[in-house]
Amino acid sequence: MTEATIPQPLRPPVWRVLHTPGSALTRVGVGWVVVTIAGFAAPYVLTAYHLQVAVQGAILGLLALSIGWLLRQTGLLSFGHAAFYGLAGYTAALAATRWELSTPLAVALGVAAGALLAFIVGALIVRVPGIAFAMLTLAIGQLIYVASTRSRSLTNGFDGLVASFRGSFLGQPAESYTNAVTAWPLVWAVLTLAVACLWWVSRTVFGRRLTAIRENEERVRFSGQGTFLPCVLAFTISGAFAGAAGALSVLSLGFVSPNDIYWTTSGVALIMAVIGGIGSVAGPPIGALAFVSLQAALADSEHYQVIIGIALIVVVAIAPGGITALLARATGAFRLPGRRSGRA
Repeated sequence: MTEATIPQPLRPPVWRVLHTPGSALTRVGVGWVVVTIAGFAAPYVLTAYHLQVAVQGAILGLLALSIGWLLRQTGLLSFGHAAFYGLAGYTAALAATRWELSTPLAVALGVAAGALLAFIVGALIVRVPGIAFAMLTLAIGQLIYVASTRSRSLTNGFDGLVASFRGSFLGQPAESYTNAVTAWPLVWAVLTLAVACLWWVSRTVFGRRLTAIRENEERVRFSGQGTFLPCVLAFTISGAFAGAAGALSVLSLGFVSPNDIYWTTSGVALIMAVIGGIGSVAGPPIGALAFVSLQAALADSEHYQVIIGIALIVVVAIAPGGITALLARATGAFRLPGRRSGRA
C-alpha cells in the first residue's frame, strides 16, 4: 500500500482510475459487449486442441485478474493466491466426490472456501506494508501447499485428487464440462462477468477509497476514514475470484493436485497480469490468453521457457503498461488530435 510497492510505470494515474469521459464509457461498454459475444463463437473457429488451450487460458486469466486487480487497486502484491485457487479446487472436488453433493453446491463451496481463506489471511496480514506483505502471502501459501501434500487421506498427496461431478450443471451433464466445447461458454461467461464486476467495483466509492489508500494510506486515516476493513474486503474479493478460477479448473479438468497450490502458480499468474497490463482490468486476462497461446505454440521447442522469458522482457521494456498499454497507444495514434480526451 505504499508507492514503493508497485512500480510507477505500472501504476495507473489517479485521474485515470477516478474519471472516465462519457464517450469513453460508451466505447468501453460497446467493446465489452462485442468481445463477449464474439468470444462465444470460439468453438466454431478453433480446433479442439486450441479450444482446450483457450479454456485453460481463460481460467488462468481469472486467477491473473484476481492478483492484478488487487495490485492495481490497493498496491498489495500477493504471491499466495494459488492457495485460494487450489483450496477451492480441492473443496469442490471433495464436495462432489466424497461428500456426494450436487455440482452447483460443490462449485459454490469451492468459491466460498477460497473467499473465507482470503478473509482470514487478509485480516491477519493486511496491515503489514510493502514487500513484507508479499513474503507473508508466499509463506502462508507454502504452508497450505505442504499441508496438502501431507494430508494424504484427504487430498491423496502428490498424486492429486480425481474429481467426479454428478448430476447437471446449468443444463448440461456435469461430467461433460471436461469437454472444452461444453466448458468454454461457462468459463468465458464467468471471465467476462468478472472483468465487468471488478471494473464496476473500481469505479464505486469503495473502489475510489481503495485507490486513495494505495496512493497515501496515512492521509486517508487523517481524513477520518478507516483503511483496515476496506483492504481486507478487497483481499477477500480478490480471493473469491481466485477461488472461482480454482473451482472452474477442477470442473473442466476433473483433477486437482498440490501443484495448483505451489507458489509458482501465483508467480505465473502475476507474470500474465504484467504482460497484459495491470493498469487495465482487462489486462490480466489478455495477458493470460497471450501467455498460454505462446506456450502452446512453443510446446515442441526445448527452449520454450527461455523464449517466453525473452518475450516477457521485451514486452516490459517496450511497454511497461503491458499489452493493453500498447493497444491504447496504437488506437490513440489513429485518433484526431481534437478528439483526444483530457484529464479533466
